[in-house]
Amino acid sequence: MKRLVLIICVGVLAIAQTPVKHGEFVVEALHNEVNGHVRHLSGSVLIETDAMTLRADEADINEETAEILPRGDVRIKLK
Repeated sequence: MKRLVLIICVGVLAIAQTPVKHGEFVVEALHNEVNGHVRHLSGSVLIETDAMTLRADEADINEETAEILPRGDVRIKLK
């Protein structure tokens, strides 16, 4: 089983590498496809931030707005 791990930063980092507006996501999924600003994930999707852990069958992440659209069996755990 292949696992994909990405760190997605939404926004632009300054030269001093100040925190970005929406923070960072840690993303794992079996399948990953990018179409413009939208990342389509499927197969055991895990999206983790400082505030929550989301698990779903599928999810789309808009990398411009940091909006997440999960589908299928969705579970969210707040930290």
